[in-house]
Amino acid sequence: MSGYSSIENGRLGGRPRYNNQTKISLPDVEFVILTPEQYGSLIEKYGYELFHRALKILENWLKTSPKGEKSRGKNNYAYFRSDGWVINSAKTTD
Repeated sequence: MSGYSSIENGRLGGRPRYNNQTKISLPDVEFVILTPEQYGSLIEKYGYELFHRALKILENWLKTSPKGEKSRGKNNYAYFRSDGWVINSAKTTD
């Protein structure tokens, strides 16, 4: 690790930072950060209805949970794993 900061690699080689051009912007979503490519692949994988239910669940968790505050401002693609709690919660609210 070189110890330098860059916008491509995040601070000290950590997670990449996303500016407004690479984030999706949806009307009811303030805290969930996804790139347009990630958004498109998740809709293809889960379908529009299931994915948007999961998106609302994650958005609510990021807003209200003290643990969710740690994930604000970071890319949230990893929360949409097929065996993850967000997708499983969306499947059970059918």
